[in-house]
Amino acid sequence: MTTFTITRIFDAPRPLVFECWTNADHMVKWLSPKGSKASMISSDIRPGGFNHVCITSPDGTKHYGKYTYKEISPVEKIVYINAFADAEGNLIHHPMSPTWPLELLTTVTLKDLDSKTELTLTWVPIEASDEEIATFTQSLDGCTIGWGGAFDTLDEYLKTT
Repeated sequence: MTTFTITRIFDAPRPLVFECWTNADHMVKWLSPKGSKASMISSDIRPGGFNHVCITSPDGTKHYGKYTYKEISPVEKIVYINAFADAEGNLIHHPMSPTWPLELLTTVTLKDLDSKTELTLTWVPIEASDEEIATFTQSLDGCTIGWGGAFDTLDEYLKTT
């Protein structure tokens, strides 16, 4: 199974980085691609809970996501299922790539580095077909660019928080 992993070191203490991943007010400030705006439709960040988020691109196009939380270990680890959704929160395939996996298991781990934090994010397709795994595998460079941009925004946001 193909796995996507990205690691970034943030110049911020681990509790603050964790808070930015587990507080909806913080999440909407950094979670969208550059130039887009995130808004939280609903948020229940706890094991068994979920976020339903809307990302509005500069041209006004709206995309929705749903993050269903499996595990939250304060300041250490967050595990959730990441999926595209419709406006009502029903899971849908990627609006621009119908062979993208329907769900991705997302694991975020945080490690103390003195006053800095090392964050590692891993994505693994869940119950994906061979075609979906192939699409995911071919998209790893795009995943790096996408998460890299989000992490750049998070890094900027952390400096103001």
